[in-house]
Amino acid sequence: MKADYEEHNAILIACCMMKIKAKFDTEEGLNFIQQYYINQGLKKFGDDGKDAVDKELRQMLLRDCFTPKFVRDMTASEQKKTRSAMMLLAEKQFEKTIIGCLVYQGVGTREWLL
Repeated sequence: MKADYEEHNAILIACCMMKIKAKFDTEEGLNFIQQYYINQGLKKFGDDGKDAVDKELRQMLLRDCFTPKFVRDMTASEQKKTRSAMMLLAEKQFEKTIIGCLVYQGVGTREWLL
């Protein structure tokens, strides 16, 4: 698909692309985010880590991703259908904020990212 741009739009797009590249182009090359399992992350980030976990879980509940249940209230059939989840914590490098990420069975939840 070919897109035609007026000259001023093309210059604006090129400037934006260069600014994005400059932000991520460091002497060390690309930077990667170090993720921590929840126990390690809470030790490292303290209350900020707790807030990140709370924010992630609230977001999942608000989006109806799952409904929490006690295992004792589940039938054997329901227990077989459950999936393991893992909470990870990381610090965003540029914003210096702590984020939580809930993943299922240790794999990405969006297949198109893999």
